Amino acid sequence: MTHFRVSRWLPLAGVLLFVALSLYVANPPRPVAATAPATAFSAERAMREVAVIARRPHSIGTPDHDRVRDYLVQRCRALGLRVTVQDTTVVSNDAGTVVGARVQNVVALLPGRTPGQPGVLVLSHYDSQPHTPGAGDDGAGVAAALETMRALRAGPPLAHDVRWVFTDGEEIGLMGARAYAADTARLRREVGVVLNFEGRGNEGPATLFEVSPGNGWVVGEFAKAVPGAFGSSLFYEVYRHLPNDTDFTAFRASGLPGLNFAFVGGYSYYHSPVDTPGRLHPGTVQQQGDYMLPAVRHFGNIPLVRTPAPDSTFFNPLGLWLVQYDARWDYLLTLGAGLLLAAAAVQARRQGRLRLRGWLGGALAWVGGLLLLVATAWGLTRLVAGAYPQYAVFYDHSFYNVRAYHLAFVALGTAVFAAYYAGLLRWLRPDSLAGGALLVLAALQVLVQVKAPTTGFLLGFPLLFGAAAWWWSLRGSPPAVERVGPSQRAWAWLWVLPAVALLAPGLSILLTTAGVGPLLLGAAFFLAVLLGLLLPVLLPALRRADASGPGGHWAVPGVSGLVAMGALVAAHARSTPTAEFPQQTHVLYILDADKRQAYWVSSTPHADAWTRQFFTAPTFRTMPTLFPGGLRPLLHQKAPSLTLTLTAPTVEVVADSALPTGRHLRLLVRSSRPDAVSLLLQWPRSARLVRVAGHVVPLPDAAKPPVPTGAYATLLYYAAGTAGVRLEIETIGPGAFELVAVDRSLGLPAVPGIQPLPATMIPAPGSGSFTTQVKKGVKL
Repeated sequence: MTHFRVSRWLPLAGVLLFVALSLYVANPPRPVAATAPATAFSAERAMREVAVIARRPHSIGTPDHDRVRDYLVQRCRALGLRVTVQDTTVVSNDAGTVVGARVQNVVALLPGRTPGQPGVLVLSHYDSQPHTPGAGDDGAGVAAALETMRALRAGPPLAHDVRWVFTDGEEIGLMGARAYAADTARLRREVGVVLNFEGRGNEGPATLFEVSPGNGWVVGEFAKAVPGAFGSSLFYEVYRHLPNDTDFTAFRASGLPGLNFAFVGGYSYYHSPVDTPGRLHPGTVQQQGDYMLPAVRHFGNIPLVRTPAPDSTFFNPLGLWLVQYDARWDYLLTLGAGLLLAAAAVQARRQGRLRLRGWLGGALAWVGGLLLLVATAWGLTRLVAGAYPQYAVFYDHSFYNVRAYHLAFVALGTAVFAAYYAGLLRWLRPDSLAGGALLVLAALQVLVQVKAPTTGFLLGFPLLFGAAAWWWSLRGSPPAVERVGPSQRAWAWLWVLPAVALLAPGLSILLTTAGVGPLLLGAAFFLAVLLGLLLPVLLPALRRADASGPGGHWAVPGVSGLVAMGALVAAHARSTPTAEFPQQTHVLYILDADKRQAYWVSSTPHADAWTRQFFTAPTFRTMPTLFPGGLRPLLHQKAPSLTLTLTAPTVEVVADSALPTGRHLRLLVRSSRPDAVSLLLQWPRSARLVRVAGHVVPLPDAAKPPVPTGAYATLLYYAAGTAGVRLEIETIGPGAFELVAVDRSLGLPAVPGIQPLPATMIPAPGSGSFTTQVKKGVKL
């Protein structure tokens, strides 16, 4: 028993309990029953709406899309709202690929007591991806909106108008949102604040993750309406540097103040056929409603005069309340933390417990620990990708057992970090190691404060508390004495608790969004910061119990390693697909009508147990004759050519006139198949697309990097129906060129001898997955 003292482990055990508590309180609330008062939001009532909306997939251009649109119109009218359908065409040009679509936004108006004043705009999209019922994305947001409407109608009228816009075409590039936001002048007259509700999974806390610039006023008012909301300006800073978009993007570009909410738990179900009402967590829907209803009531009753204010820092410590303040205060926070850290270092130096050489050594030690954690994350991603290639079809390798891999990463990272620091204790004192980590994190804090000002809280508060606790613990301590007594344990707690409260929930959400993909390396940096701040409670547990000799105690790395092994074993036990947790697979059928040759094609490099029937002797390379602009290698093999049952799209030259520099062509492109949902057109870049369905093609979005498509330009057009789409193209020079037209319908053709999908397999996400495509080239 001389080598085991309970007191040495109490701080570390207490921190682990605090981590568990911080994650637990971030969970969604319990759903409210349908027997709740009429003015309250009930997830049970909202889930009834989800069951109707997400009965089947309802992507743009399909009959079920029209079913959901008509249901929304009927429900909103039944609730007493004024309903219109914005039926229009919109064209975008992001990343060099032109996208066009006919969209039908459902707009429902709840008039206020003082019409004519700017009101509230609430967004959620009602289209789904082709193969998913879309219960989470975005049936939950649509259902929450309908339940909020009902609750508001049961109470007194609001002062301002409230508009709900159920947008169309979000999944193909925010097309409905672009169409509604195009009239900026009307928006500024009618709208004072925008609220968007999204889903990227089927569970987890609803999170405020994006805000408009100059957001001090809107975040402050939301904090009054929903004091316990879960959100962080960290997510805002990270998200605005990523290529992702939601419908909120179109309205943020219009200069309107607003808030963007989403849940991200259950990443494995995102865009999947198993994103069904039965798998959607009712507590998550309840939390969306707990944000939407009070926020609409609050903003609907206060003056919505545009009052831009400096950006806010906001976060939710322990998931209990939303802290919000002017982000400029974080500069003082950074300065205060730096001054206290310097004072503590001077005090430790005077007592002989810290030397400059040791302090710098401790700083380099933390950098070394960071590199080890990044290597651990990289190794884990390579291990999972190599051992389980079937995961590659899922977003970021997020199979249903992904939480076990996250636990394995955290435990393995902790084991590696702890073992590394246990070895360092042979040469460096605890004060040097802990103080060195603080030194590096203080430098990072300065960098973060400059580059991402609203995230200064994340390191600022832990550094402030840690430096203050370190300095206080040194007062009155004998020089060069490093016993871990009650005083040291107290300051260690003071140091680490803010770090746990602020970093643990953020790490959890980051792991959820990372899956087992490249973003896990970012999670490694986050984990290194957290473990660096936990050194005051970690280092005593790594020292020998009697402190009589050099070296570390190996219980922490040993136990952490065992937890990691157990998590990997648990993940392996759930790696086999079942009917409850089915495997995604990808295949499509494309017929080259010119050559009367068809192919089975897959985006995955290897065939699986089911697609092996298509790919008995496949080739994996680019297919320039079928996809002229495609630079990505594809798995493909020849297939039976169904030329008698699959007719090709047609290209009609309506007009061909001469220009001083070339030709001006007006074309009508149509699919002869009534179930076609989209058209893909490609042509040499020597010809320029100028109009689509009468709309001028905008210049490419300079804010987004272009997608390489070789020498060919691309148009994707959705929901053209049998009427087709009219184009105008200008060429340089009088010469001819080839236009490639491909129409796409959902589902694979009825080829004799093909075995149906087993219950353990489902179509992978994507507009090309499990489609029948017919290609036709036309010389113009």
